Amino acid sequence: MSEDKIKLKDGVRLFVSPTDNGFACGVIEDDWMYTDEGYFCSVIARGMMKIACEKPNEVFEEGLEGFNLDIKAKDNKQNINGNDNNIISIVPFINKKKLN
Repeated sequence: MSEDKIKLKDGVRLFVSPTDNGFACGVIEDDWMYTDEGYFCSVIARGMMKIACEKPNEVFEEGLEGFNLDIKAKDNKQNINGNDNNIISIVPFINKKKLN
């Protein structure tokens, strides 16, 4: 198994902030997002933001489930996937979509 390194400094930054009537969310743009490597991360981040704005109740429920999984993982002293990373391959998704 190859060791993937998570590049936090090159990550796309999402924000969720409270407002008087609920929340606001957005993507903090960075030049890195417009590189070939950053493009996929940027698209995923914008998709997450879109879903949060269109279906906040579903995103909230998923968040609660995520917290429960985190608690179980801590109790079992492992992360959700049973290994030391949460790296997801984008290749199967790309193969199904034709990129512009």
